[in-house]
Formats: sequence, C-alpha cells, structure tokens
Amino acid sequence: MYLHPNAISNNQAGFTLIEFCVAVVIMMVGLLGLLQAVNMATVHNMGTVLRNEAMSLSDEQMVLIKTSIIDSTSFSNLASSSDYVSRKNRGGFSNYSVARTISSASTNTKEVLVRVSWRYKGNKFNHAITTLVTNPAP
Repeated sequence: MYLHPNAISNNQAGFTLIEFCVAVVIMMVGLLGLLQAVNMATVHNMGTVLRNEAMSLSDEQMVLIKTSIIDSTSFSNLASSSDYVSRKNRGGFSNYSVARTISSASTNTKEVLVRVSWRYKGNKFNHAITTLVTNPAP
C-alpha cells in the first residue's frame, strides 16, 4: 500500500479524549473564576445601593423635620420617634429602621439626630446625620 507523503496516519489525527477533557477542565476553571468575580461585584454594588438609599432616607427625614417647624408650638412639640421603612430597589425590598432623637441644646435650639439602620448579608450597618434647629419665634 502506497501512502502519500503528506497523508496523516489514523493515530495522529485530531485530539485525544484526554486532551479534550483537560481543555474542558481548564475552560471550566476560568469560567468559574469569572462567575465568582461577577458575583463579588454584584454583592459589593448592592451594598452601595443600600447605603445610598439609607443616606437618601436620612436626608428625607431631616428635611421633613426641618420643614415641620413653622412656629414655636411646632418647635416645642418636636419629639424623638422611630419607624420602620421599606424601600424598593433592584426588584426587591429593603427594610430600614429610622430613629429620630431630639435633644435640647439650649433654650431656643434643639439637636436633631437621624439614624438609619439596615442589615445586609448578616451584618448591621448604620448611617447617622445630625443638625441643629432653632425656634423660629423665640
């Protein structure tokens, strides 16, 4: 039987099953690494979304308190309180605990502290802002 010089014999053509399995395993390890990187980025991004929402919520609460003071009666009626607020984000809902603490700084001035707390991945996070409000009609 005459073989052409450029012909490839049967035992040297293509990949073996072992070579194919090794290539698949290498590709799987790489793809799993990429999937883990995407998962970590999503978790980090969600934490940022929750923190930004908490900052927005604390700012809204502070604006509500400041705009509710229109006279000396409303100033003297300022009192500490707490609520639970649910906010929609990324197709789900997040629960926040909002605590407003009012303390007297002087006769015509009160200190307002708004603290927002939330939980994510088993950890508790807090954001607090504070301001001073004065009696509009002393």
